[in-house]
Amino acid sequence: MRTAKKIAIAIGSGIGLTLASSVGATANYIELPVGFIDDCLAYVGGMFSDLGVVIVLAIGLPLSFWVIRKVVSLVRAR
Repeated sequence: MRTAKKIAIAIGSGIGLTLASSVGATANYIELPVGFIDDCLAYVGGMFSDLGVVIVLAIGLPLSFWVIRKVVSLVRAR
């Protein structure tokens, strides 16, 4: 028989984020620091800003080869 897990998230002003996972009559609480979500979002934002050049190259290189191939095929058709 499967038991359903219920997860409750409570956000209070100044007390941080509390995750409560309860199965049956027992409950486990995980206390997270106050600025946990802000720190995580800042870290992810920093990763995407650092990877901006790599993302532009990954999109730009195939697009540039496609444009060059189209221009060459237009010149050969004449």
